[in-house]
Amino acid sequence: MPSAFALIDCNNFYASCERVFDPALNNRPVVILSNNDGCVIARSKEAKALDIAMGIPEFKVRPLIRRHNVAVRSSNYALYGDMSSRVVETIQSIAPDLEVYSIDEVFAELYAGSAEELVETGHKIRRRVLQWTGIPVSVGIAQTKTLAKIANEAAKEYDSLNGVLYLGAGTRTESLLKQTGVRDIWGVGRNYANMLERQGICNAWQLSRMPDTWVRSKMKVTGLRTVWELRGKPCLTIEDSTDKRKGILSSRSFGTAVYDLESLKEAVATFTARAAEKLRAQQHAAGNLTVVLVTDKYASPGEPYKFGKTIPLANPTAATPQLTAVAVSCAEELFRAGEKYRKAWVMLTGLIPQSEIQSHLFDAEIYSGRDHRLMESLDHINAKYGRRTLIPASTGIEQPWQMKQQYLSRRCTTRWNELMEVKG
Repeated sequence: MPSAFALIDCNNFYASCERVFDPALNNRPVVILSNNDGCVIARSKEAKALDIAMGIPEFKVRPLIRRHNVAVRSSNYALYGDMSSRVVETIQSIAPDLEVYSIDEVFAELYAGSAEELVETGHKIRRRVLQWTGIPVSVGIAQTKTLAKIANEAAKEYDSLNGVLYLGAGTRTESLLKQTGVRDIWGVGRNYANMLERQGICNAWQLSRMPDTWVRSKMKVTGLRTVWELRGKPCLTIEDSTDKRKGILSSRSFGTAVYDLESLKEAVATFTARAAEKLRAQQHAAGNLTVVLVTDKYASPGEPYKFGKTIPLANPTAATPQLTAVAVSCAEELFRAGEKYRKAWVMLTGLIPQSEIQSHLFDAEIYSGRDHRLMESLDHINAKYGRRTLIPASTGIEQPWQMKQQYLSRRCTTRWNELMEVKG
C-alpha cells in the first residue's frame, strides 16, 4: 500500500480560474452563473461571506451584487476544462499515481518515509500548482481516501494549516471525526444519513465505533467499507483509469425561444457535432442516437412538454456527418409548428470501442478508415486553432438560439483570437 492518499482540491475553482486572467478580481466577491446566466453555480470565498446562496437565481441577489460590487461571470467551461487539465498535469509531475475524481479534485498516492515528508510533499504540490497554473489548492493527506476527504475540508477551513493537513493516528483525527457530521462523510447518502441520525449517530467518530455486524446489516458492504476507511483501514484504491461513459449527452437551453424548424435543426446538428467530438475523444463509436426537444412547460401546464425519438444506427459510427444526418431527421419528425422550443438535447448510447466495430465488405455506411482519418483531421484542426474553426455547414454560422452568456470572460487558453495581449 502507498504511504498515504492525498486529495488535492482546487479552492473555489471556477472563481479562481477567472482570477488567473483577471487579477482585478483578487479579493473581490465573484459569482459564476449557470447556462443562460440564470442561477449562481459557483462563488468565491468573499461571495460566500455575503451569504449569496448556491443555486439562487441571479435576479434575486442583483441588489446585493450591486451594493457589494460583486463580479459576475458567465460559466466559461472551455477555460475551466483546460485549466483543470493543467492542474492535473502539474500534480502528476510530483505524484504520478493519481485519479481525477472531478474537474477540481484529484486523488493521489504519496510515498514517503515519515509524516513530516508527507506534509512537505503536500506543500510542494500546493506551491507548484499555484506557481505553474495560478490556482490555489488544499491538500488533505491520510491513510484512506475517505479520511483524506475529511482532512481536505479541514485544510480549507483553518488558515493556520496553510492549506495542508495530514491525519495520522491520534487525538487530532478523533477530534476532527467528532466535528464531521454523518452528512459530510464521503459515501454516506441522504437516506443513510437520516437513518443514522435516527439511531443517534450524528458524527463520523460515532459511526466509526459501531460494530461491523450492525453496520453491515444497516448499510450493506459499501457502508462497512466506509466505516473501515474511517478507522484508517484502506478499502478504496486509486483508479488507474476512469470507466468509459455508457452514454454521451450534449444539451443546451436556448438563449431565446425557437419557433422555426431551420433554427431547431441547426441547434440539433451543433449538439450532435459536439457529442461526436466527445465520442471520438474516448475512442468509441455509437450504436444509438436519441434526440429530445423541450417546449415551454408553462404554456400548457400538465401537458407533455418533452418529445424524443431514439434511432438504432445500422452500424456503430463516430462520424459527425452520419450522426448529424440521423439527428436532423429526428428533429424534422418531432417538430411541431407553432410550438415554443426552449431546449434540445442529443444523446449517443450503445457505445463500443472503435477497434471492435465489425467490418462489412459491401456496407458503405460503416465507419471506414477514410471516415476515421477525416474526423481525426477535423478534431486536430479544431484542437489547434479553436473550436468551430472547421464546422459542418448544418450547424449554421450566427446561431441566434445560442444560450445567453452576457458576462463571458475570454477563453484565454483555447482560442487564438482571445489570447491575452501584453502591450509595452
